[in-house]
Amino acid sequence: MYEKFKVLLAAIIIVLSSSGVSEALLAENSLKISLIKYDPYPVSPGSDFNIWVQVKNIGDNDVSGASIEFVPEYPFSIKTGESAVKYPGTIREGDEIVYKYAVHVDRDAFVGTNTIEIGYRVDGTFTKREFDIEVGSEVVDARGTVQLESYVVSPEALIPGDTATVTLKLTNSASEYTIEMDGSDYSMNAQIQSAKLSGDNGLIEVTSEPYYNVGIIGPGDSVELPFTIQVKNNTPDGTYLLDFKLEGSARLYSLNLKIPVTVDSSSIDAVLSETPELNPGRIILSVANNRPNTVNAVSVIPSGNATFEPSEYFIGTMESDELFTVKFEMKAESDLTDISFKIRFKNGENWHETDALTVAPKDSTRAHTQKSESSLNLTVTAILAAALIIVFGFFVLMRRRRAKRE
Repeated sequence: MYEKFKVLLAAIIIVLSSSGVSEALLAENSLKISLIKYDPYPVSPGSDFNIWVQVKNIGDNDVSGASIEFVPEYPFSIKTGESAVKYPGTIREGDEIVYKYAVHVDRDAFVGTNTIEIGYRVDGTFTKREFDIEVGSEVVDARGTVQLESYVVSPEALIPGDTATVTLKLTNSASEYTIEMDGSDYSMNAQIQSAKLSGDNGLIEVTSEPYYNVGIIGPGDSVELPFTIQVKNNTPDGTYLLDFKLEGSARLYSLNLKIPVTVDSSSIDAVLSETPELNPGRIILSVANNRPNTVNAVSVIPSGNATFEPSEYFIGTMESDELFTVKFEMKAESDLTDISFKIRFKNGENWHETDALTVAPKDSTRAHTQKSESSLNLTVTAILAAALIIVFGFFVLMRRRRAKRE
């Protein structure tokens, strides 16, 4: 009987011990640690950099008392004053925690792929993971894919001789920081090694330099790359395609795209809205934007042997196909010659000036002046004639009165 009791007691102890071990193993295996990113990329020997790691509870139970630890192995060490151990407390089921470590890389580190170790400790059991860090290399074991989300050409349509800015927005299309393939985790960060925009047949020149070592773009993140282009003066109207080439890391597909640029030499026109005969001393013009894009700082500038009010008519911004009516009051000077009107405007950051519109003033100011002088002469003549009639009538009346008295 006593022997049976001992066997039963031993069995109970074994079961309890096994249960404790199972719980510890369950807690240990329910945590997953991943490298999110490190910056800068690649790291340089003898420099400092930051890494971000993610700890996720993928089990069915909460995990308490865990610690997340950076393992200082050559060539990497934790920066002075920083803590190599993080204490998250209780990690509930499904929770994700991100930690940042400030790390130093030894100046004699191997140039290429090095390994960094980070792990977690639960109930005295330590589990670590190894992650690759590129030192002085442009190759990264990443699967993120960059795509061209949008592009903007400013101004939208260029006049021959113009300078413009082409801004390309690149986005990492990945939605997760890491993926698991063949039992290994891969970063979904995207590394851009170079980005270059090239001109078209010598008619459009890209004047800005290519971009090198742009850096890492995280999943869902974007970066904008502006390029400056110059259109030659003799460029015919039309749509031209610029070549955009992007080189990524070893696992990132490169991009070879065509970026369209529009060249349009149309300008702003001004015509007489009313003939000068209808409004003597006033010039009324219709100003129309015939360009396919918006222009800015539009102004109409008169010139000639006359005084104009206003001296310059400022319109400002004009949308495509927009029409403005412009009025000038004009006081003619002696020997008035032909007057002209020119339009100045900005297409993007480029100033332009139209050919002058010439208006003959002889039918306006001179006719108005001659008409005024003629009216004045007629008025004076009429007054003199009336005075003569009055005087003549007075003498006739006086003569008749004298004849009656005699």
